[in-house]
Amino acid sequence: MQPARHPMARSVNTRKRVRRKRLRWKNITILLVCSVCCVLIAFSIFRHRKAQNLPAKDRPVAVIDAGHGSFTPLGIIDVGASHYGLKESEIVLDIALRTQRHLEAKGWVAVTTRDGPWTPFTLSQRPKLADFVQADVFVSLHLNSHTSRRAHGLMVFYWRPEDKQLAELIQNRLSEKLGLRNRGIKAESFAVLFWSSVPAVLIELAFISNRHEARRLSNPQFREKAAKVLANVLDEWHSQKRKGLTQ
Repeated sequence: MQPARHPMARSVNTRKRVRRKRLRWKNITILLVCSVCCVLIAFSIFRHRKAQNLPAKDRPVAVIDAGHGSFTPLGIIDVGASHYGLKESEIVLDIALRTQRHLEAKGWVAVTTRDGPWTPFTLSQRPKLADFVQADVFVSLHLNSHTSRRAHGLMVFYWRPEDKQLAELIQNRLSEKLGLRNRGIKAESFAVLFWSSVPAVLIELAFISNRHEARRLSNPQFREKAAKVLANVLDEWHSQKRKGLTQ
């Protein structure tokens, strides 16, 4: 006969089983939500293309990822960096939605990874969404932050060598049109870039930790201009690509 377990041990084991069960159901729920989102997005793209009476090849598709907004293991929404009363996740969401509108006005099909404060997609699932909808490009929007409040400027990251030209084009156009310091481009294996099989870049638009740039980011007119410039440069890149002038 096995020795009797201490009541406290039984209580601890019970709590562990309950936590495991909750975690299992949470994972199942997230998976179901992601699946439903993918189906709805695919249907939305199909309907949008059909309404325009244009073949799929004639309507470029962009996935605009508003950085952060995922749930942490503790069930808390990741808002990114926060400075001067601004939250990174809120600023980049606003720019992403504005970019979506500008792209659609140009005839694109633009999909965002979230349209609210949170997203069911993990970091690795976000670029997979671009694969699912057969996107032409994936753009992840972020804001930079540094312990030095003097750090400022714009930087674009890429991972695949063939995406370097796209990163350079976006970096140069945004820094020039927005009057931001050009900090150059850099190859980094960020999850949203590493797991992407379509042209992908991650934009650190400005430093939210810099007082001057935070003030600009808080201005809706600046965010509108940033979105318009980004939509224009993506459209320019796609036109060049169709003409065989770029990768």
